Amino acid sequence: MNALIPRATVEDIVQRRNRAIDLYGVALNAIITADEAVQAAHKAANDASPGVNSYNYNSAEEVKAFRNAVQLPDTSQYLRVARRLVDIDVWSWIIQHTELERLMDKKAKDELRAQMAYVPERFDYHTKALINGDEIARGLPEVTVENVFATLEKFRGEAETIWRRGIANAFSNLDRRFRSHDGFKIGGRVVLTYVFDEYGRLSYSSRAGDILIDIERVFSILDGKPEGSFQSAVRALQDRQSGFSPTQSLHELPYFRIRGFKNGNAHLWFTRDDLVRKVNKLLAEFYGEVIGDGNEAEEDVLKSRKMTPARNFGFFPTPDAAAERMLGEFSIIGDRKAPRLRILEPSAGTGALARRCADVRWRLAQWSGGVEAAKDRYHLGNDVDCVEVQPDLATGLQAQGLYKRVLNQDFLTLTPATTGLYDRVVMNPPFDRERDIDHVMHALDFLKPEGGLTAIMSAGTQFRTTRKAEAFRALMERMNATWEDLPPGSFAETGTYVNTVVLRVWKDGATNTRWRR
Repeated sequence: MNALIPRATVEDIVQRRNRAIDLYGVALNAIITADEAVQAAHKAANDASPGVNSYNYNSAEEVKAFRNAVQLPDTSQYLRVARRLVDIDVWSWIIQHTELERLMDKKAKDELRAQMAYVPERFDYHTKALINGDEIARGLPEVTVENVFATLEKFRGEAETIWRRGIANAFSNLDRRFRSHDGFKIGGRVVLTYVFDEYGRLSYSSRAGDILIDIERVFSILDGKPEGSFQSAVRALQDRQSGFSPTQSLHELPYFRIRGFKNGNAHLWFTRDDLVRKVNKLLAEFYGEVIGDGNEAEEDVLKSRKMTPARNFGFFPTPDAAAERMLGEFSIIGDRKAPRLRILEPSAGTGALARRCADVRWRLAQWSGGVEAAKDRYHLGNDVDCVEVQPDLATGLQAQGLYKRVLNQDFLTLTPATTGLYDRVVMNPPFDRERDIDHVMHALDFLKPEGGLTAIMSAGTQFRTTRKAEAFRALMERMNATWEDLPPGSFAETGTYVNTVVLRVWKDGATNTRWRR
């Protein structure tokens, strides 16, 4: 990517920009002078015929044009608007000529365009103060030589991240019910749903066209062909349109075959294995080491567990929004007529889940009547045990003073004989190389016969075709488990873009009717 343009070019652009703004100032002065001249002419006319202004009542268009020949703008606003409009156009030109947009997917482009968009000014006309100055200031900075180079250096530093994120977005936003690849590794085929409307025409509301453009863009750039509009797949599907009824068609394109079906879907098969490997390598670099290795040869894959610690112990603290969404649909409120619930959080980290189970007033506050109405019927907390392998984090958990017991130990080396059984297990285990499956399987051994487990897991658990993933899904189906998607980027604030889901399951295979309390 030509991330920087020559300094002489930037200096010339800035000089022209400054010249334009100076000329708008000259123009403003000319408008002011013209307005003063018009007002002087009107006064002279009034002096020539004191008390007579009959032409003011004439509605003829030429009279209106005569009276409004000069409209004096607010001086400061005129110059602000001139500067903002010139700067927006200059930034657009600079970004186009650094070819930055070629590395961006639709989402990144939309974000950049939103940053460059013109935001209308809003005023308090009593105080003459600008109300939305902060909103306006969020755009790109004023065009100066220093600002241009600083911004381009920033973009250049983030170029690889933007590029990899664009690849991730291109392959991770498909309908999860029909995807034939998982959240972080593509296979040989992608299924696109609702590509065509009832007449067999390309549906623009489905975003299928944008997805196809993004996929073609990724493969073209990796193939060393960054030029073009990346719309051959879209054009091929547009050409198939009958306009009257759905049809079936097959199209051979440079990087994939795409078949449109009468049900409105389309299947896309990748034909360049070398480029698929490159995509997967970049996805691995973007997501970190959370890609399933895909090589399981054990007799009973669910009993074969990886006992070596994950890289950095797979530690990604559960963000508040994810924790509350996860536990908001899970039964952690105990009836006062029964003992307090025993709850375990394996790999507890900083206790994001454990502390919400130890003190459940945050949940009760969401109920009708709040904590006061519920405290006589329900326990306000539970007996929570934490397991954490990292000593400093275990010490931090102990210092919170919320938990019955904190064990500084690798959860996979712990047995129920040491801890006893629990009513609930809440967990956010390590994800890499299917360790989340290993941890969930181990955690099931710690549940009482009617106990329940909820876990945040990698989205790939639902889609991978490894023997372990398939065996785990089959077991969860037999146990009537439920899955819920967490929003994309739920863990971005903690350093990973892995797509995640919430698993909920009862040890005795009960259905969801037992969950929400």
